[in-house]
Order: sequence, then C-alpha cells, then structure tokens
Amino acid sequence: MSLSKQLVFLISIIFLAIFSINFYASITNIRNYLQIESEVHAQDTATSLGLSLSPYILDEDVSIMETMINAIFDRGYYLAISLKDRQGKMLVQKNNPKTFEEVPDWFTRLLPMTTATAESEIDAGWVKGGIVYVTIHPGMGYLKLWQQAKETLIFSVLMLAVSIALLAVILRLVLKPLARIDRLALNIAEGNFDTIDELPWTTEIRNIAKSMNFMSGKIENIIGNLHERLEETGKRLRVDELTGLETKGTLETEMKQRFMSGAAGFVFVIRIDDLGGLAKTRSSGKVDEFIQQFVKTIRQVLQTEGYSEEFFYRIVGAEFVLIADCSELQHAHELCKKLMAALTQLGEKYEKPEVAHIGGVAFDPHGTIASMMATAMEAYEKACLISANAYTISEHSGNARDKDQWHEIVADTIDQNRVQLDFGAKAYSLKPGEEEQLVIEEAIAKVYDSGGEALPIGTFISVAEKLGRIIAFDLGIINRVIDYLREGNIQHDVAVNLSFSSLASNEFRAKLFDLLKQNQDIRNRLVFCVTAYGAAKDLASFASFIDLIHRNGAKVILKRFESRFISINDIKEFKLDYIRLASIYTENISTDHEKRQLVKAMSELGTILDIAIVAENVVSDADYATVKEIGLTAVSR
Repeated sequence: MSLSKQLVFLISIIFLAIFSINFYASITNIRNYLQIESEVHAQDTATSLGLSLSPYILDEDVSIMETMINAIFDRGYYLAISLKDRQGKMLVQKNNPKTFEEVPDWFTRLLPMTTATAESEIDAGWVKGGIVYVTIHPGMGYLKLWQQAKETLIFSVLMLAVSIALLAVILRLVLKPLARIDRLALNIAEGNFDTIDELPWTTEIRNIAKSMNFMSGKIENIIGNLHERLEETGKRLRVDELTGLETKGTLETEMKQRFMSGAAGFVFVIRIDDLGGLAKTRSSGKVDEFIQQFVKTIRQVLQTEGYSEEFFYRIVGAEFVLIADCSELQHAHELCKKLMAALTQLGEKYEKPEVAHIGGVAFDPHGTIASMMATAMEAYEKACLISANAYTISEHSGNARDKDQWHEIVADTIDQNRVQLDFGAKAYSLKPGEEEQLVIEEAIAKVYDSGGEALPIGTFISVAEKLGRIIAFDLGIINRVIDYLREGNIQHDVAVNLSFSSLASNEFRAKLFDLLKQNQDIRNRLVFCVTAYGAAKDLASFASFIDLIHRNGAKVILKRFESRFISINDIKEFKLDYIRLASIYTENISTDHEKRQLVKAMSELGTILDIAIVAENVVSDADYATVKEIGLTAVSR
C-alpha cells in the first residue's frame, strides 16, 4: 500500500473515531435535553390545565372539562392526558397511539427515551377537587433526535469526503518529490547518477532530497575516480613504460581476434641485435635512448608508408612484433626494405652497424598463434644468416590445412556433433567459510577432426562464421548445457560462450528466446559469456542482448575484461551479472602493486554496481591469497 493511501486510511480512521465519539456524545446530550424539556413541558401543561379545570371540577357535567382537555391534547405532543376526581374516579381519558414512521425501530431501541409524565392537583376552593395527569409523546423527541442525527451524519460525511479529496491533493503535492527520490535511488542503483534540481518545499522531504543528491554526487565521484584508476593502471599494465608500446598480452588478444575475423596481413618479428653488448659499452640511459629512437624510427616508417602504428608491440627486452596490413607479399617486402634502410641510418648515429633483423610471415586465418610465431622466428633466424640488417618473409605459416579442408572439417564436425564440453574452468567463492562453494563454471567447447586431432577453437569458429554455421554451433552448445543443468540438478551458474556474430543475429535471438521460454525452471542458472573485445565491436547490440537475456531470466558475464575495450560508463549501462577479469590483471598480483590497485578498484566497482567480479586462472598461492584479501566474488585456478 502506498504512503498516500496509508495516510488517507489512517486519517480516515482517526476522523471516524473522533466523529463516532462526538456523534454519540452529541446525540446523547440532545436526547437528555429533549427528555428534560419534555418533563418540564409536561409539568407546565399539567399545571396550566389544572388551573384551567379548577372552576369546573366539582360540576357533575364533565363535557366542558373534556372540551378543554381535547383542545390541548389535539396538538399532538401528548401521549396521554387523564383527569380523575378526588375519589380517584376517571373522568376523562385521552390516549394518542400515533407513531412517527420516519424514525426506524433500531434507532429507538438504540437510544431509548424515558416517557415524561407530570401531574397537577386541581383545587376547588379549600378542598382538593381532582388530579390531572399529562404524559408527553416520545415520538416527537425521537423525530427531532433522528432528524438531528441524519443532518449531523450527512454533514460529517460530506466534510469527510471534502477533507479526503483535499488531503489527496495535498498529499500528492507533498509526496510527489518522493517519487522523484525513488526514481533517483533506482537510477543510482543502475549507475545513473542524476540529481533532483527542484527541491521539495516540505522540510523533511527536502532534507532527504538533499541527502540523495549528495549521495549521488559522491558515488559518481567514486565511480569517476575508479574509472581513472582503472584507465591509468590498465594502461601501465599493457603498455611498455619505456617505449609506450602495447605488450604481449595485447598482441595475443589482437592475434586471436584476427583469427576470428579472418583478417589478412603479415606478422613480423623484429629483434635488436646484441642489445646486451650495447649495454656494456653505454650507460643505461643511452641504451634506453637507443631503444626509444629505434621505436620512433619504425613508427615514422609505418606512418610514412600508411600503416597503423597501433599494432606494434614490445614483447620483452630487444624483441618486438609488428602486424602490418599488407595486402600483398610485394608490399610486405617494400615495407621491410624501408624499415631496414631507416634502421641502418639509426645504427650509423650510434656507431652500431648491425641494428636489427626481421622475420615475417603472411597471416594465416586458419593457423594458430604458435604456428605463426614459430614460422616468423624461423624467418628471423634465416635473416640473421644473410647479412647485417636483413629480413626474410615466409608466405606460409606451416599450417597443414587449406581453406577447403577447413570448410569440410567444420561442416562435418557440426553435422556429426563431434563437439566435446569441458567443465574444468570452475570459480569458487572467496567469502569466508565459503571457499569451497562453486559459484560458476564455464562450458568450454573442444572440437576434433575425424582423426581425433584437436582443432584450434578460434579458427574453427572463424570458419563456422564464414560458412553461416555458427548459430547452429552455438545453439547446439546451449542445448547441451541445458541438458547438463537439468540432468545433473546443477544449482550453481554455468557460463556458455557465444560468438558475437550469433549474439547480434536476430535469427539466433529468436531461437534463444524460445529456448529460454521452454526452460524457465533452470534459465536463471544460465550465464551467457561474451568477451570484452567482442562486445566492444558493437556496444549497442551487446546492450540489447543483455536486455533480452535479463527479460528472460538468464544472466550475462563479460569475460577477459580490460578497461581499454569497455569503459566504466558503458559498464554502468550494461547492468552485467558477472565480470571476469583478464588473467593479465591477476598474474603476479601478489608482487605488483599496480595490479593490486586495479583489481581492488574493480572489486569496489562491483560492490557499487552489484556485479560479481571473478578472477580467472590464478595459479600461485600468493596470488590467490592476494585476490582473496581484496575480496572478489570468486576465483578460478
């Protein structure tokens, strides 16, 4: 029941109680007054009639006295008038049986009135001539009492109706700000930190509105600070401090996404020759300066030749990796020649004839990261054997399967349902006393060819998308997870990985909607898993997918979260159920203060936005203890 209804109900009850007491007291007082008035009136009538009859009381003819009594009795105010002589003989007897039909019987029973009777002795000279008795008719009193009760009741009901109407208007005006405060509280819970600009005039509600505005602003500042901390710390983790280049973790993410999208290009491994020897003859500052100039030189060449500088990475020490979107092998050769020429000039400035060697390989969308990097390293080794500042490019990554073979394998695997699910990725609670409680596990798909050889899942999904079979693949996985939940009576959440092409497909959403409707009893344990990189491709589609999932009672987890892909402002809008941090954030967290601060900031964010924060693949006991101390929801090891 709303507050306004409660107040109206309460005030109505109070009004009814007060009215009932006042009404009863008023009617009782009126009844008592009428009774006293009737007694006085009866006595006055008896006295007056006695005086009028005294000259005729001793006459034997009573006709005159009867006429006088009739004149008074016919007025209708009397129940009975009787006249007796001095011996007690009844001379005149008048009775009025008249009743007042306007007065209900229950009213007379509820408020009984005593019939007033008065008598007066009639003097005849010096002797007593007789006695006259006058009884007032109670019906007249009841009629007056009933009319008064009706008028009072009608007036009170009208006043109550007017009062309630007026009260409703006033309460609407007074309580209207509470609706705004309620919306503000809900908006804050959803991550939208609005304020109430037009403050209410009621003092108490005005103070509440001010407090809500203060809380909204404070939480918004906290979120803003968390966002800045995440951005700064995340950038430090993924960016090499000396060169400003992205590091190995970002390279691996980019390679995976290129496999998924089937992008073309070339991967180059670039190594500075004998950096250790340079460090022996130069100060550390000079060595750092050389590395910075080395990176600057390569970036200038990339910019001049029209290639993106975003895909240049420093792996470790003297090793760098470059991904260039060269459409043809000839363009890759031209780029390497320009790089070698620029690096040779750099070597002359530092009296270093051998600056670097480059090994490249054409990007194979059907290959793997390991095979691509291995082929690029082989090309690098060959370049080292050619001459100083040389390069070599391989056209193939050594992948054993061509495009047609992959198409055949993917189609056959999906048709024959040769997909296995591994539920080994389990995250357990970090709450005290609940360390062994399983919170969520992930269904990881593993695919094999007809010979039983494991296939790289990224390549498999990429080919399935190109063949238009990814929806069937994802729906098949979801159905098997539903069977797993139902048959095993699983009570914890189970995550299902989805490709972003399925997620954005209306066909897939329609089929998923039907599937969730058919499994309402277990859908609250289904968690649909999307990578942060994939979600960043189309945030609008991702947001609409989350809305679809939540409206149908399931959940969503954003996996491999990195702040560079999705901002905190977007996280607030998405209303996620889980966020699983990328492993780079928790690897060596026990000894890395920056990582500790970043994960702690994510934990605070999860608390504010009611999102479960999960750490994945925490290997060492020291890292596990640190994550537990920070207070994340769960961790997988």
